Amino acid sequence: MSHPIAIVGCGYLGAAVARALRAPVLGVGRRGTWPDGTPPEHVRMLALDVTDPALDLAQLAPASAVVIAYAPGRTQDRRALYVEGTRRLLERWPKGALRRVVWVGSTSALPDRDAWLDERCVQWPSSERGRVQREAEQGVAEWATARGVPWLGLRLGGLYGPGRELDRIYRRRGDEPLPGDGMEPTNLIHQRDAVTATLAALAAPPEHSGIVHGVDDDHTPRRWMYERIAAARGQPPLRWAVAAPAHAIPRGKRVSNRRLKDWLHVRLWAPTHRLAP
Repeated sequence: MSHPIAIVGCGYLGAAVARALRAPVLGVGRRGTWPDGTPPEHVRMLALDVTDPALDLAQLAPASAVVIAYAPGRTQDRRALYVEGTRRLLERWPKGALRRVVWVGSTSALPDRDAWLDERCVQWPSSERGRVQREAEQGVAEWATARGVPWLGLRLGGLYGPGRELDRIYRRRGDEPLPGDGMEPTNLIHQRDAVTATLAALAAPPEHSGIVHGVDDDHTPRRWMYERIAAARGQPPLRWAVAAPAHAIPRGKRVSNRRLKDWLHVRLWAPTHRLAP
């Protein structure tokens, strides 16, 4: 029987990764419950909280790899979870034969610059949310490097897909004009492609350690997304606080996915934004 894969955080993405794996899975959540009730037969759920000072990870000793994919609750302290919780998780990991650590982070770890940004970007973001992400992934890198454990950090764009359809994310929320002109590029990834990227990261050769950006090829501005969805629903276009000329081009952070294709050989199922799930 193959060694299990630990997935710490079985939410929207983690549960989908667990379903897709053929190896046994040790799923970890604060309550130890599966999102829609009963987990698949190959998934064993464990109740563990990385923010608990008494965290005991003995049950994870058999795992040969770990995917860290948790997300904070609405009122949860992000630093306590991402930075301090991840440090506690790794420092208390049972000594064994971890062959791979996969950290699932966010493109918020990148600065908001009007430029194409790839994994070589060393500038930190100015937002507290982004700096927490950057600090957490740095902690993973330092821990894994010090122990000779291959690691990959997936900086994922905004997740969408079943249950998080684009026409729900970019829906009309009132009659007031939206702030700005909406010409900021989108950096999104479909859940299905995020799962593929995570599985590829688990299977990557050991010489690949570092950051990989997980976004699709489409950087359609937010304004155009709202317009497209309003048109599909037969609604009038939304109003914006600032007008955008017809020849306006996107301005802002455009995240490159070249390493996703070169390192992990991911062929995107949804290279452009899909309005349907």
